[in-house]
Amino acid sequence: MSKKSSLGDIERIPSGIKGLDKVIEGGFEKNSVILVSGSGGSGKTIFGISFLLEGINKFNETAVYISFEENKEKFYRHMSRFGWDLSDLEKKGKFVFIKYTPEKIARIVKEGGKDIGKELKELNAKRIVIDSLSAYTVLFEKESEQRKMLVDLFEMIDGWDCTAIVIAEENPSLEKYHSSVMGFMADAIIYLYNIIKDNRSLIRGMQIAKMRGTRHAFNIFPFSIGDKGIEASPEDSLYGISSKK
Repeated sequence: MSKKSSLGDIERIPSGIKGLDKVIEGGFEKNSVILVSGSGGSGKTIFGISFLLEGINKFNETAVYISFEENKEKFYRHMSRFGWDLSDLEKKGKFVFIKYTPEKIARIVKEGGKDIGKELKELNAKRIVIDSLSAYTVLFEKESEQRKMLVDLFEMIDGWDCTAIVIAEENPSLEKYHSSVMGFMADAIIYLYNIIKDNRSLIRGMQIAKMRGTRHAFNIFPFSIGDKGIEASPEDSLYGISSKK
């Protein structure tokens, strides 16, 4: 299910993040690739699952979570703390967990990704999350290899006829190799921050660094993670507070 926005009748996909859609013209562009980046514990995976559940619960869509690292049982247990019964959704055929090693996904990318594309088409998947890109990039020592495989991966995702969130763990040692490639290839970039205020308290911040074809907020605004997931407050701003991704 999608809707049109004001910029050239672009079809939009609701994000599933409370408060976010009002500053991105109603949602993500249909079939776009959104990069969500941040440090460990910043809320990236919760963001991705919230996006998938929006499609399942409100539009009866099938959603796919592709993991390079997570143990499924442990992952389901952690997500149940938010009242999300992914195991039950899996039994109903609405949530699909696919585990690939980074090495296997690299082989799939080299082969053009036809097998994944076929599986997604058979599932009629409309939303996917890939978690995480960082586990994939560390396979390649040379900068030229990292760049090529990132380009190939994004081009593969772009051909799946799905709206996709790609999660990346921020890693300063890798940033010089892949940030420019990811920034160019992704249709949208959202940063999640852990922000230290007055050297004492930790607050969470979100920033929309890029979103093609969309009028969007540019400020770093607060968000919270509660019992039911993420709630953003884009009307507020965290300017003037030192932050780290």
